[in-house]
Amino acid sequence: MANLAAIIPAAKEPLEVHEVDTYTPGPHELLIRNEVIAFNAVEFKIAKLGIIPVQYPGILGSTFGGTVEATGSQVTEFQVGERVVVSKRFGVIGNQYGAYQRYVVVNDIMVSKVPANIDLAIPASIMMNLTSVVGLFTGRLGLDKAALNGSSPQSKELKILVYGGSSSFGGLSVQYLSQAGYAVTTTSSPKHRDFVSQLGAVAVIDHTVAPDVLVSKLVAGGPYDLVVDAISLPSTVVQTARILAAQGGGKLYAMQPAFEPETLPDGVTRVFEPWPDCLYEKQNRDLQEWIVQNYLPQGLSSGAIKPLSIEKVRGGLKGINEALDRLQRGVSGLRLVGDPWE
Repeated sequence: MANLAAIIPAAKEPLEVHEVDTYTPGPHELLIRNEVIAFNAVEFKIAKLGIIPVQYPGILGSTFGGTVEATGSQVTEFQVGERVVVSKRFGVIGNQYGAYQRYVVVNDIMVSKVPANIDLAIPASIMMNLTSVVGLFTGRLGLDKAALNGSSPQSKELKILVYGGSSSFGGLSVQYLSQAGYAVTTTSSPKHRDFVSQLGAVAVIDHTVAPDVLVSKLVAGGPYDLVVDAISLPSTVVQTARILAAQGGGKLYAMQPAFEPETLPDGVTRVFEPWPDCLYEKQNRDLQEWIVQNYLPQGLSSGAIKPLSIEKVRGGLKGINEALDRLQRGVSGLRLVGDPWE
């Protein structure tokens, strides 16, 4: 069985499709026949901007879904033929682990079995951001888990601002926190307001108004115990930092670090780490298992987790350059996926 991959030959160079090895999984690894690649915004920043060092030539990509082709000698929880979705751990080294190819190796930890009635593209499109959501709010901040029935009365005193409710991370955050009983305020453009309004927030604020008006409206809904910027671009950090400053300062939880020097108001600190990483820590192992064994498959089957719309980028592995171009131009209220066999 030949394996093809989209390879980045050097920093900021277009990807090229070449034949590569078909790998043998290690004792605690799986070999997956990759059937859907989910594209994440950080990938265009790695490929086109070179903001994070990687090995060259390299195979990028973090999130995918497919069928178990082979299992390592110590694997007990997965069988050949099962459908799964995978999110690669940040910083893992080795081209066998990159999602931009037809056969991918993965450690047997952050893998979720997919019910037969669920399109693989749906859990693949949310896997990375869902683990980020749970890693941040429960793994790092110690908040309660979401209720699996998808509903919980807003019974907790904590007030949370999630800026960017129409993004994948933002929308999943609003759902997760609301299902756990927290009062969430979020933002959206009018285009996506109907979708965001279904996610459980107590207030959805139009972020397309003038910046001073937006900050005033959001400050009026506070003070917030947590402020999370799901977009984390310089333009949004300016707004969310002002909101924190207006209530005396605090931590601004972000989805990426500041790649350029930034000046924040006194008392405001940007906080970032790869949020899923804490799920690999010993004290969070039960939480990690809960995500992949319960929350993701049951949440999708019951309708408790509402994913963004999905659009398939044509062209198979050759089409990945187009997907990265589109991510760089900006994609709103939508998740892009591709089929490596097309």
